[in-house]
Amino acid sequence: MKDIFCLTGGVLGTNTYIVPLANNECFVVDPAVDAERIAEKIASAGLRLTAILLTHGHYDHMESLQELFLLYPQAKIAIHSEDAKSLGKDALLRHYAEFASTGLVQLYAAFQGDFEKKPHLPEADFFLKEGEVFENEWLVLHTPGHTRGCICLYNEKKKQLLSGDTLFYMGWGRTDLEGGDQRALQTSLKRLFDLPSETKVFPGHEQYGFSLAETNASVTRGFLTI
Repeated sequence: MKDIFCLTGGVLGTNTYIVPLANNECFVVDPAVDAERIAEKIASAGLRLTAILLTHGHYDHMESLQELFLLYPQAKIAIHSEDAKSLGKDALLRHYAEFASTGLVQLYAAFQGDFEKKPHLPEADFFLKEGEVFENEWLVLHTPGHTRGCICLYNEKKKQLLSGDTLFYMGWGRTDLEGGDQRALQTSLKRLFDLPSETKVFPGHEQYGFSLAETNASVTRGFLTI
């Protein structure tokens, strides 16, 4: 089976992942880069997209969701129920309200074209639930802290972790936005560090493919001891 593909882009440099499955199928995690670029990679790899999974509800992790869904209307969209309000009718207005309430309204200038072109976002087809195993390979871990509905996906056989904005290389997700909770994030990070230290991590931004062992000490010193 092919390895995970990473495409980085969007306004905030988000990592979009294409994750191969059996029978030449695949799912996409956090579609932020141009949808055509995602489609080209899927086609060149000889894969078929069956699902689009969101690690949480922030807009920078779904910038190209609507366009990708138009290209692949058969793909099922999933998010944790705690972040479900980030999808559906008037969702973009809620994203803008969140930017305004947290002092990030300047991001609206970057997203304005999207808001004007697509007032709504697709609804979720199903919810990602703690303890469930997606496609018999990826365990859903509910890891609140960055948002209430943050999730990670863990492949025990391959020792791979799709960590969204919960865990970065030598860092962690911010907790000062709506739904953020520092203590909840600390608990979530401790849970992740209980996974095998050789687990390779694929976060929502910046460097990817590092091991939990590489980032454990830095995160523990900088955040988990607060």
